[in-house]
Amino acid sequence: MLMGLVNLEKWNALPKAYKSVIEQAGQAANSWMMARYDQANPAALKKLLVGGTKLHAFSPPIMQACLKATRELYAETSASNANFKKVLESMNSFTANGYQWLQVAELGYDSFMARNPQG
Repeated sequence: MLMGLVNLEKWNALPKAYKSVIEQAGQAANSWMMARYDQANPAALKKLLVGGTKLHAFSPPIMQACLKATRELYAETSASNANFKKVLESMNSFTANGYQWLQVAELGYDSFMARNPQG
């Protein structure tokens, strides 16, 4: 899980308790960051809207062009970086399965709630 983020030799030399503390600290930091993100962004967006900001979604052609450029960059990077390729393949497999689940579990509810806000 920490491969590439820490020196593996040093990591392996740590006592099990120290590894556990580092892993728990990372999980706590991630949870805090996600909660802070979810708490702060709606207020920031509201402030922008009150100030006159107009929101526009990217058009499907723009999204397709961005996706195409991203995939080309990923293919180019994968060709010269085996670690990147390995992580990308793992991520792609995970997200493909994840998106299927999110379509069933979250997309319908989120879309419904966005059209029917409370208050």
